[in-house]
Amino acid sequence: MTFTTLLLTVVDTVSILFVGDVMQHEAQLHSARLDGADATIASSYDYSSYFRYVRPIIEEADFAAANMEFCLGGPPFTGYPSFSAPESLAEEAADSGIDLFLCANNHICDKGRRGLLSSLEKYSGIGTPFTGIYRDSLDEAASNPYITEIRGIRIAFVNFTYGTNGIKVPEPMIVNTMDEDAVRTAIDRAEKSDADIIIAIPHWGPEYVTEPSSAQRDWARKLLQWGADAVIGSHPHVVQPVELPVVYSLGNFISNMSLRNTELGLAFRLDIAVTLSGLAFLCGGEAIPLWSSRSGGYAEEFTVLPVKQFLGKRDEFINKHNYDKMKDTYYRLRHLFEK
Repeated sequence: MTFTTLLLTVVDTVSILFVGDVMQHEAQLHSARLDGADATIASSYDYSSYFRYVRPIIEEADFAAANMEFCLGGPPFTGYPSFSAPESLAEEAADSGIDLFLCANNHICDKGRRGLLSSLEKYSGIGTPFTGIYRDSLDEAASNPYITEIRGIRIAFVNFTYGTNGIKVPEPMIVNTMDEDAVRTAIDRAEKSDADIIIAIPHWGPEYVTEPSSAQRDWARKLLQWGADAVIGSHPHVVQPVELPVVYSLGNFISNMSLRNTELGLAFRLDIAVTLSGLAFLCGGEAIPLWSSRSGGYAEEFTVLPVKQFLGKRDEFINKHNYDKMKDTYYRLRHLFEK
């Protein structure tokens, strides 16, 4: 073995797990609310069922990130079309192993200035890092992209959204959007900060469509050209193809959606190889299919099921149709993420 070969020998692998759209519809609020509890207090809502079966998958990864598709706007807590979730949902996600909240999405400004400022304050209070939203230009310049060191490897996360549902972002606060100059600047900052791996996380694409649009493909190509090592997408609420280093859409993690294909989502584990010389590079990954089971499906509460662990367990489901739908959707769509 030559000296060069020795230096390029892989000595470690770092794994980063991404989960899709964590949503908060009205039915989820009703299901999570503790009996008789004050509906205006965040602690009145119990979300432990969401992560019960996926927690081992999250904890097994070295680092985990989730797309938080709502604002933490305070009471009254509301669902679609203007989301304001209790911060207990984010707290439960953090307790279950989520290390980074991805906040650049089309619903982050649903409650206007009050909601965005409240989101910034509540995420800061939880203590788990978040990215994609900022108090002002100074905060954005210092914090975008989010960069962390995982077992000696510097990883940068560049999170941005196509828009905010036509709601103007209240100044001086900032939400990262799909502005080419701004996204490219964030990637450049990551490179200048000596990030070993740069991951672009766009909130993009047409809803309910299982194939990426030409605009998504064009953006993916540009992001890789600009220096991103991987692209992990969200927003369509359905799974889209995994074509490493691009995952076009993870679909929903948890929601009350029941439209065709919206209950199947993905957790995606991105694997990064580390050589003896300290070189890091993307070496693969795994798509883990998840089923967003609504209240009365598998259990009385909303919960997320790792699909492969529950195939063949139809008798465990309260609603047998929910099992049949899970099985059918998985086998019909798995060509998108299993090769």
